[in-house]
Amino acid sequence: MTRCEYTAPLRQSLRCGILVAALVLAVPMAQAYDVWVTDQSDTAKESGGFLYIYDGAKLAADPPAAKPTQTIDLSGDVGRFCEAATQKAVRRPHMLFFNTSQSHVILSFLSGQVLFMDAATKKPEACLSMGKNVHAAWPTPNQKMAIAANIAEKKFVRIWTDYAAKKYTFDAEKDVLNLAALEGAELPDTAPICPITDLSSKYAFVTLRGGGLIVVDVTATPLKVVATLDKTHVRPAGCGGIEVGGTMYINSGGGWPIAPLAYDVYALDTSKLPKTISAKLISQRGGKFADSHGMAGVGSYVWNVDRAGNNIEIIDGIGAKSVGAVDLVTDANPDPAPDLLDVSPDGQHVFVGLRGPNPLTGNDKDAHNAQGTIPGVGVIHVEAGGKIGHYKGQAAVTNMKDDKETADVHGIAVRK
Repeated sequence: MTRCEYTAPLRQSLRCGILVAALVLAVPMAQAYDVWVTDQSDTAKESGGFLYIYDGAKLAADPPAAKPTQTIDLSGDVGRFCEAATQKAVRRPHMLFFNTSQSHVILSFLSGQVLFMDAATKKPEACLSMGKNVHAAWPTPNQKMAIAANIAEKKFVRIWTDYAAKKYTFDAEKDVLNLAALEGAELPDTAPICPITDLSSKYAFVTLRGGGLIVVDVTATPLKVVATLDKTHVRPAGCGGIEVGGTMYINSGGGWPIAPLAYDVYALDTSKLPKTISAKLISQRGGKFADSHGMAGVGSYVWNVDRAGNNIEIIDGIGAKSVGAVDLVTDANPDPAPDLLDVSPDGQHVFVGLRGPNPLTGNDKDAHNAQGTIPGVGVIHVEAGGKIGHYKGQAAVTNMKDDKETADVHGIAVRK
């Protein structure tokens, strides 16, 4: 313990003040962060949705007691902004991501719009129409682009992003790739599901509804497909991907008629791009009630969600092998139906969206792969650098209509 005696007030006060300041500066301050979550349920007539923002530290400390610090009804100002720009109401806020600098959030609506919003002020800056649908819009690490997947029209779209200038544009001739032209026996359905890029921001890896994978050089104009894998190498409808330890990982999953239940995780060998690419199957749960969906990097580990099985598999990202799992089933929520997930800036907590009893997307009505009990946000405490996780519980959300729980959490992202 440091002792300060005040026999010479001015000198000792100055000395103690310097010492206290030095001690304060020597203690690392926890980085403040928020957790942003979308609820796909309607907040107006066949439109809208909720955006919830939580204080990350409070959510991590006591999940059941945590309440959003801000709730945004997307049928309000945001909805009016997008409708003025695209002549269509927004519906089903499906995914959201932050750009590298954390200055902006990109929110995709299944109604076809991509919204760019200032993350600090929560003010929309642009709302672009991708056509009939947009499933996901991923910001490239270099902050120059966002790549979007239009499932309904089988199109891949590159949006040029200048966040400082608040400028977001795409050229229908140069920045839109018609994936239907690639269909054939080996790629029977090229509707894009979840596009991601490597850390270099050069190659986009696009999973396909009918199985297979295409690799697009997003730095080329017009866009160029440089490599493909057919349905025998990558199964249908993956919606998870992350680069960890220099390896790109993707998954394939269920929820579609072609694959109501499926669970596969692949490690991609990208070393021979742009000439070719290969995939190694490193985890599979064939014959089980399993549905592979969201994926995140936690330290040097890959966390891959089993939406139907109610757990998260942990894979060593360096050795490309499974090392464990986190069970999310509790007495309070016997069927959490985990979906997408993200990680706190210190790597100590993982936050995962939990689906509701009436899932609005990605659910096979016979398999019930995405149907949960209580919609909300689950919190997992991370240990051993990402190798171990302990489930702490959840913060519940609700949107009751006619005595029916309609809330359906899907998109989730941490703002650092």
